[in-house]
Amino acid sequence: MPSANAAASEQKVKCSAQVKPGQDLQQAIDRLPANGKPVTVCLAEGEFPLRNLVSIQRDNVRLRGAGAGTVLRMADGVQQPLLVVGDYQNQQPSRVIHDVAIENMTLIGSTGDKEFMPERPYLSNSVVVVRSGQNVRMADLNVSKCRSACLLSEYDSHDLVIENNEVFGAIWDGVSFNRSAKIKLINNYIHDNVAAGLTTENLEDSEIRDNRFERNGSQGIYLADARRNRFINNQFTGNKSSGLFLACSIRYRTPEILCWDNSMSQDNVFENNRFEKNPFTYTIGVDRAANCATPGFTPNVWRNNQADVAGVDIEPQRYGYCMKHE
Repeated sequence: MPSANAAASEQKVKCSAQVKPGQDLQQAIDRLPANGKPVTVCLAEGEFPLRNLVSIQRDNVRLRGAGAGTVLRMADGVQQPLLVVGDYQNQQPSRVIHDVAIENMTLIGSTGDKEFMPERPYLSNSVVVVRSGQNVRMADLNVSKCRSACLLSEYDSHDLVIENNEVFGAIWDGVSFNRSAKIKLINNYIHDNVAAGLTTENLEDSEIRDNRFERNGSQGIYLADARRNRFINNQFTGNKSSGLFLACSIRYRTPEILCWDNSMSQDNVFENNRFEKNPFTYTIGVDRAANCATPGFTPNVWRNNQADVAGVDIEPQRYGYCMKHE
């Protein structure tokens, strides 16, 4: 949901390079000076059809559209992410990328069959993938038709700002944070995704504030191994399973599901959130390897939230209470 003053602020942007529909966006990025100085690539209004992923591997790049009418669209059937910030050639990124912004445009993914790129099975077919990113901003974007998560961060990405976006229509999760920290997810509308609105696998020290999680196919938020995060003033409406799912991080799925030791989400604060028309406010996923009765576990804090149904703890006599109500 682009901000109201996005068009006005566009007039103040100094463009280092300008790209029009029909021109090669990857080529324009690759031709940027290699001196590392801040640059802005301005995309004109119109359609930018893509048949291959667009890679940003240079620091200090701002990719800015002219509003919702700037549309990057991946061709149907292409099994690649749309935009990759960072090293995509290696499973473990070879370097950190920093100070990148993607702003003020529409991003539409592909309907490919696979969740991961066949040639690079470690690379998710998300719309935007941030790999070992620092100080990355995604703002005023309309993101849809995502084969995997729409927006994904991974490989120790931190200090990301994701704000004022509309994210919907993912075949998996709307937004996913894997091994990430110090993220600000603020004022986004995340709705009608097949799985969760937001999912985490090891998220720390982040702020999730003023977002709307609506009509997602499982939970509004799925938290695995999440620690010291603050969830403030969010709206959870009509999510199919629950508003929140607090869980541990799965290590084995057979012969039984078993989590990594002590990976239960803990020490998070949920404050001033609103829950409506979800079957449960929150549910809990624990097991014998990771639960809330483990010595040293720090309970999550539930404070001043409004809900029309209760939360559900799983066998609290055995696994402990994961949520401390204040």
